[in-house]
Amino acid sequence: MILGWLLLNACGDGTERPGSPPIAPVAAVAPVDPRGASKAASSATVALADGWGAVFWRNDQPWKVGGGDIVTSPTAAAQVVSSGDPLSCGGVAIKGAPARGALALPIGAGMPKIVKAPAIQAHIVERSAWRLDELLPPQGKYAPAATSKSPAQQRGVHVGSVAKTRRYGSPPVLIATGVRECVASVAILTASADRGLAFDQIPGICDPMRVIPATDLDGDGAREFTAYNQQHVLLYRLGATPGEVQLTRLAHWTCPIESR
Repeated sequence: MILGWLLLNACGDGTERPGSPPIAPVAAVAPVDPRGASKAASSATVALADGWGAVFWRNDQPWKVGGGDIVTSPTAAAQVVSSGDPLSCGGVAIKGAPARGALALPIGAGMPKIVKAPAIQAHIVERSAWRLDELLPPQGKYAPAATSKSPAQQRGVHVGSVAKTRRYGSPPVLIATGVRECVASVAILTASADRGLAFDQIPGICDPMRVIPATDLDGDGAREFTAYNQQHVLLYRLGATPGEVQLTRLAHWTCPIESR
C-alpha cells in the first residue's frame, strides 16, 4: 500500500504543492513480507505532516529546507540563524546548527530536550541486523553468503543505528536502521532485538542512516524521531500503547550529494 501511495505521488501532475516535503524516487522493489521472528511486524503508514524541515550538510555548511529556527541532532538542539537566498538542496544557509543536525522543527516550536540514547551492546546490534534481514527484501541470488565478523554487518545488511527508546507503561523498544542493496529499513524492535514490531521499507537509499532518538519534539504529546544520512532525511511518529506499536512516516526529504 505504501509503495502504491508513493508511486501515485511520484507520477503526479508536476505541480509543486506549498508545504509538502519532497518524496524520494521509488525504485522497482516489491514490498517485503516480514519473515522469521519478525513475521508479525506491522508496516508503517504514511501521513504527510507540513511545517517540518530538513538540514543537509555540504562542505561543512548546513542548508535548511523548510521548518523553523530550531534544529536538532542526535545529542543536541539549537536555535539557528538563516541567511542568503535558497541554494544547495533548495535550502538556505544557516549558522549555529548542532553537529550532525538534521531536522528543523516547525515554526513556533519550543526548544526540545534531547536525551542521548544509551550505548548498545554488540550482541544486540548483531541481533538487530538479523531482524532487519527479515524486514528487507532477500539478498540477490549472486550476493555473497558469508556473514561478516562485524556485528553491524550481517547477512548483507549494514546497520546504521540502534537506539533504545523508553515507553510509558511498557518495556522499551529499539529503533534500528539498516540498508541492503540500496533498500533501507527503519524498524521498531523489542529491547532484546528478538522480534520486529513495526517497520518501513524505503527503496533508493544506499548509505547507512543515523537516528535522532524519539521524543516529543514539537510539544503535541506524540513522539517523533528522525532517520537520516547525507542525502535523505525521514521523519516518523512513534505511537505506542501497551502491547502495540504504530509507525507513521511524516516526511521524506532528499538531496543528491552532487546537488547545488
